[in-house]
Amino acid sequence: MANDDLPEPARLPLTPDELKRHNAEWQGSLVQAPPADSYVDPLTPVPLRPMSPLYQRPPSPGPHQPPLLGSPPFAPAPGGPPQDRLTIEPAVLNTAAGKTDEIHTAFTKPAAALEEPARAAVSAMVGWESAKSIRTAQLQWEKQAGTVAGWLAHIAESLRAAARDYGKTNTEIEQSFVGVTRRSGLDGL
Repeated sequence: MANDDLPEPARLPLTPDELKRHNAEWQGSLVQAPPADSYVDPLTPVPLRPMSPLYQRPPSPGPHQPPLLGSPPFAPAPGGPPQDRLTIEPAVLNTAAGKTDEIHTAFTKPAAALEEPARAAVSAMVGWESAKSIRTAQLQWEKQAGTVAGWLAHIAESLRAAARDYGKTNTEIEQSFVGVTRRSGLDGL
């Protein structure tokens, strides 16, 4: 390598915190992070439905039917208290994305710079078991540092996607009220 690049993975694994939150540490290598513009929790169980027509029942409308794929995973319970929605200005999200990019740049250059000293140590210790261990440790460092760099890029893109979604949602709501006039108390007098 010998440059300031780290080998970022094509698909990011879930963070240990996310796996622990779902009590699914054993699924670490099986589940991957969703795309940056996705709001789907990757560990939300999907109800299994038999594929054979012989085993399928006709869909019956009602509250007892399991939610279909794509329904909101954190919807409030029927009859429960309404959930407050967190709103953040898109400019705040874009600023946070820019700061995340700065952290990414500040992290990758020093993290990638460890390759040259490791290579020099390996060449100075040719034939020793330590040389092989240093090279293995350096490759593992690059892999893990690349994953961190990938997560930083993923977080920045997620923040930008959220900012775009806020803007798009606000515009669509505003357009939905075009042509609607407020009724006056004097109407009909």
